[in-house]
Amino acid sequence: MVKVAMLISAVSLLSLFGCSQQDVHTGTSELALSHSDNIIAASALSKDGQLNLVADGKTVCLWSKKQVKSPLHCLMGNDAQFIELLDISENNQFYLVSNQVSVRLYSMQGNKHIGEWQVADNIINDMDISANGRKILLGFRSGKASIIDVKRNKVSTFDKHRLDINSVSLSDDGEIALTGSSDKKARLWKTGSGDNVQEFSHGSRVNHVKISGDAKVVFTLDAIKDRTFWDSSTGKVLAELDTSLRFFEFNDSLFSADNSLLLTGSPKQVIKLWRVSDGALVAEWQSEMTRGRSSILSVAYLAHDKIVTTNSDGLFEQWQLPNPSE
Repeated sequence: MVKVAMLISAVSLLSLFGCSQQDVHTGTSELALSHSDNIIAASALSKDGQLNLVADGKTVCLWSKKQVKSPLHCLMGNDAQFIELLDISENNQFYLVSNQVSVRLYSMQGNKHIGEWQVADNIINDMDISANGRKILLGFRSGKASIIDVKRNKVSTFDKHRLDINSVSLSDDGEIALTGSSDKKARLWKTGSGDNVQEFSHGSRVNHVKISGDAKVVFTLDAIKDRTFWDSSTGKVLAELDTSLRFFEFNDSLFSADNSLLLTGSPKQVIKLWRVSDGALVAEWQSEMTRGRSSILSVAYLAHDKIVTTNSDGLFEQWQLPNPSE
């Protein structure tokens, strides 16, 4: 059953995008929708925040923000078992599901199964799909990475890292891939040839990476202290996250449309918004807990003034962004 809670915040919006680290915007969620009564194993939000795909071990269901009482459709039975990874194409026409052994692609229209792929005995640690759904990036525990050309039904596999790939990200056009590995490297490379474009060195294993849609800006996060914005064309550092905290973890992140902000979700119910130019924290929110502790699994921007998130309790929440003009 869907539970709807309208939680309107009375927080005043400050001019924070140009202010100091001390003036951090906070607030409570404006909207909370329960998209499962079970613990969520995986979630994916569409880039526009309108669609939410959730896997809870029993079903994989696609929800729309415009239709709150029931999901648009669900995978059930064997199709929904052991699903650990999900993704939605930016054009909202396709979605991916994976049990870490194989990956399946579905069309939103009619929930049609388009194809299924697996690469030898490789275990999939992370995956991403291009904006038009034509290319899929897989990062493996073996350190290899594969590019699936959906239209040609062709799989190209590259030896990219010495150790396991923990996180992957794909440019909107599917031409540039970013992979982060336990070998303390993040690599930017061409999906057509596998040729490296840039290499980013870290002090410890790289746990999370994100590339902007236009492939101009890169973010990488290692296990201890390196959390860096890079210029992808020069390989030079743009900024470090302005925080003294160590052992950061992000489950998901997303650049704003103009690459000025990075939205992140952590395993500790925390959503944060960072400024790319200097790494300053400009806003943070605390997700609601319904089962003692919940992780933020996916984040997205909703229009120009709001964000949405999904946590492991199955809660879809909406938050107000700070207003830079006030």
